[in-house]
Amino acid sequence: MVLFLLVSLPLLFSLVILLPWDHRQAPRPVTLTVTFLKGVLIFFPAYLVVLLMRRIVGFSFDGFLLFLSLLLRDHLVPVLAALGGFLLMQKKMDFPATDEGIFLTVFSFLAGFFSMMNLADAVRTWGVGEADAFFLLPFLRIGATLLLSLAAQRFFRWEGRDGASWCATGAALSCLLTLGSFFFYSGRLGWAILLTAAPALSGVVVFALRFPRAVRD
Repeated sequence: MVLFLLVSLPLLFSLVILLPWDHRQAPRPVTLTVTFLKGVLIFFPAYLVVLLMRRIVGFSFDGFLLFLSLLLRDHLVPVLAALGGFLLMQKKMDFPATDEGIFLTVFSFLAGFFSMMNLADAVRTWGVGEADAFFLLPFLRIGATLLLSLAAQRFFRWEGRDGASWCATGAALSCLLTLGSFFFYSGRLGWAILLTAAPALSGVVVFALRFPRAVRD
């Protein structure tokens, strides 16, 4: 489980960027790797915000307050921190304004950011063995990374109302992602597995439909 926590997103990133993309439509793998590392770097200041919010809101293990705690701790604040970091850095990024270029650039950045979130969760739960941190959260973040990257083209160039709408989309997605964690903590394992798998599987299906040539070849 620890291995899945640490390598799930980097492995997915490697698989996606090595697909047979049209070099005229997509950034080069080395450029995407640099973008991945930018996501890793922006994680460190963003994580201070995550830690501060966790300190402010605390954590509850009961009812709606449990849902709210999971939402803020594991989903909403990290997602908005990732999107905010991207919005701050995207003007310095050079990538083709194509569907492929937009998706791959956003995907690479978010994959780097959430890879570090997974690593931080591994450290946070070391010796505790929380199954949600070692399996559910990485799977949910795969779904978040794919779906937010696929939605990014709709809000390109992410300025003004478009940038706010993209963040609102991330916030709405965070609420859906929290359901998987909530049902896990509530002891409803079947619902937890279903709601955890759904975002990632949906992201894979939409990705295959959006970029059939890259998947087929």
